[in-house]
Amino acid sequence: MTYYLKKTGLTLIVMLGIFSIDACRKKYIATSEDMAQHGWVLYIDKDYINSNSWFRDATVKDSEWKDAYNGLGWSYAQLAGATAQHVLLDSGISNFVNGLKKPIEEWEATDDEGNITDVQAEILAGLTFSYHAKGKDSKVIQYGSAFLDSTTFNDKGLPAPNWYFSHDPDSLLNYLDVRIAMAASYFAEGKFDSSIIQVSVILDSLKSSETPVTDTTLVGRKNIAEQIKSLQEYLRTR
Repeated sequence: MTYYLKKTGLTLIVMLGIFSIDACRKKYIATSEDMAQHGWVLYIDKDYINSNSWFRDATVKDSEWKDAYNGLGWSYAQLAGATAQHVLLDSGISNFVNGLKKPIEEWEATDDEGNITDVQAEILAGLTFSYHAKGKDSKVIQYGSAFLDSTTFNDKGLPAPNWYFSHDPDSLLNYLDVRIAMAASYFAEGKFDSSIIQVSVILDSLKSSETPVTDTTLVGRKNIAEQIKSLQEYLRTR
């Protein structure tokens, strides 16, 4: 009888422990950060519609979570590119701008592998590319300059070459893409010297033997435009 009681008591304790653990699991509620992280998983899988939905849910959960607006901006941009609907691009820009207003302490987010993302830089880069797609050159220059100012500079005054868009599985988007967008916009606004500076930095960063076109005559401008186009195509595929 004593053994039976002890055994029954032990079983009850174990069962209560299991129920307690199960109850704790059921009480777990996903945070805005969790939702945003899942949104990025879907984004990397190119499921931009569902990705966008998760980012929107994250902003509802916590309207101050900066990376959720970052994700909305990028997913809207991808959807705009796939559907050619500029209204989606405008929605992305709106969310990027909202993200810029969010608290400084939430500039950085951490993924499942512990890698830290510079959310502020990603938002500024996203705005640069989005306005470039809309042909708004003054905005490209504005946000591109802000991006360059926000990233870490090395002893030569150049942006650290290790910045890249952390949610691009092929790591193709980096600070040079921001530079080439700015070069094109400076050229479109007739600011040829500034355009040449951007091209020079890109060629130097690529350790290219090619020299920047510095002739700003009518013929030289045509050559500058061709050089910018060539670099755009190269950066898109490298």
